Amino acid sequence: MESLKVEEMEELEVENTEVEEVKPVLEYEKLLKEERDRADKEKALNLIKFGCFNQKQETNLDFSNFEKILQNKKFKGVYDLYRNLETMELVFVAPLVEKSETETVKAPYAYDVITTEYMDEETYKMVCHAAKNNLRNMTTFLYYSSFVAYICYAATFLFLFIYHLITSSSSTFLDVVAGAFYATAPHIAALVLMIPVLFFVSVKYKKYKEK
Repeated sequence: MESLKVEEMEELEVENTEVEEVKPVLEYEKLLKEERDRADKEKALNLIKFGCFNQKQETNLDFSNFEKILQNKKFKGVYDLYRNLETMELVFVAPLVEKSETETVKAPYAYDVITTEYMDEETYKMVCHAAKNNLRNMTTFLYYSSFVAYICYAATFLFLFIYHLITSSSSTFLDVVAGAFYATAPHIAALVLMIPVLFFVSVKYKKYKEK
């Protein structure tokens, strides 16, 4: 009887271990991983844009410490994105391979590694906010500068037009006006062509401000 009980207990233990080994990944866990990967991809690209990274070549790289993050398109066409499981840094890695006409596939002699700076969420949000503010300030400056430049150019055209009216040697008023228009025709054309461009820029700027 005791031997039967022992055997039954052993069978139950085996069954329990088998159930643990075949434990399925729940759907919400997949969704959480996908969302985490999406957020990390966006974060890594933003950190590159903000200059929060360092880049160097490594001859040996231990990929067992890295978790690959799938991308729809490789960064710059060659860089894969990884998550460092020890430091939690986001790392772009591109294998460096010597080109050869005889061999189609060659092992990389080194890796170009771009390591973004690790930041907690609060620090990252502050960096994003500061960067966006700087970008907005620059965009606003360029937007208003374009209108100031247009007004200055229009004032220059008006000065040249009046100058040609005063210095014209024609006898009739119509000839004087026609000569001034003819002399400043390129400036008139430029001013007219700039109007739809400024309108387009204005629409784009308003949409940008609404975001």
